[in-house]
Amino acid sequence: MTQAALLLAALLAAPTPAPEPPPSPAAAARASTLVVRARGLDERALAGALRPRSGGAGVVLLRDVTSVDPDHTFVDVELQAAGLTVTIIVRDGRVFVRRGPGGGPRDAARLCASMLAAIADDALAPLPERATSPALAAGPSEQVSEDMPEGPAADLPLAVPVPPAPGPEPEPVPQDMSPRPDPLDVVEPAPERASPSPAPKAMRPTVELALSGGPLFGLGAPDADVRGGGGDVRVDLRGPRAWLVTAGVRAAGHLVKRMGPANREEQFGLARVRVSVGAGAWLRRGRFELRATANLAVEPWLVTHANRRVRPGESVAPAPLLGGHIRIAPTFAVTSRLHLGAFAEVAASATPTGNAVRVRLGESRLFTLGGLEASLGIELRVHPWAKQPKQRPD
Repeated sequence: MTQAALLLAALLAAPTPAPEPPPSPAAAARASTLVVRARGLDERALAGALRPRSGGAGVVLLRDVTSVDPDHTFVDVELQAAGLTVTIIVRDGRVFVRRGPGGGPRDAARLCASMLAAIADDALAPLPERATSPALAAGPSEQVSEDMPEGPAADLPLAVPVPPAPGPEPEPVPQDMSPRPDPLDVVEPAPERASPSPAPKAMRPTVELALSGGPLFGLGAPDADVRGGGGDVRVDLRGPRAWLVTAGVRAAGHLVKRMGPANREEQFGLARVRVSVGAGAWLRRGRFELRATANLAVEPWLVTHANRRVRPGESVAPAPLLGGHIRIAPTFAVTSRLHLGAFAEVAASATPTGNAVRVRLGESRLFTLGGLEASLGIELRVHPWAKQPKQRPD
């Protein structure tokens, strides 16, 4: 009896094990899995931006959940015109809501991460209502099938009304300090928004005047010599797409002196007037411009003696020359209205019979015109309707 009494007293004196305390709110907020649903933005991009900010918890989409894990936190993100609304339901049923300015998946992930950190530190007050995670309420049978197109999941509304109260105001940043960027974000420069400008006016063809002059040379043997000189006036219609139309008139002359029958020196003159039209192209690089044209021409001519017109041979008007020429003119813009440069031209012409013209005095040759000819000289081009650039004030 004495031993039994001692054993009973020892059992009664042994301390009873204390019951395990219920999990703290902070422990309930730390879940191993985050189940995410997004409306109004890209769910995949939100999950990708939230993973490095989840504190080691797994991040899955509500549409991808196949088996419900009771130990999870439900995160609902909704983007509207008023901004972002994030609702978090932890495993013990508490509901937390916060609003923020509108943005993309990265901004929403930052807001979710700050809320999860505040919930873990008991720094964010929950709503009075309690709710159950839609992942637990829906179950596997209500998940979105794989053959349906991905989109914002809006089929499972929250059972907790979201109050219209505004979220907490952000803390003011001192003037001498700038907010630190999230180290997990890649800093990307914001695209510059160009100020709206009026639609550009369609470019119109421009009309320009050109003056040029230089000597003429014969290229065909045996009449390769200087054939006087002349100058022409042209009107160019320059298009905005590098095309060019031109029309011009050239006046050329040649004077020679020969001994007459009475051993007296006499002067003979040749006058040529060429009318031409053509087309070509132009190229401009800065102030430099190059124009190339192909032209058709008709060229009447006449011979004078002692300042009077004479008719060679019979009293029949000489036939005009018919032909064409290729012209190349590089110029440099001195001002917006004035271009100065040079030109080179190669021409081929003949009478309707197909021959060049040779004017003779007895046995001596006075003039040769037609055949293959060349001309070199200086060109001055004027654009009288060009707008002068406005001078900026200093």
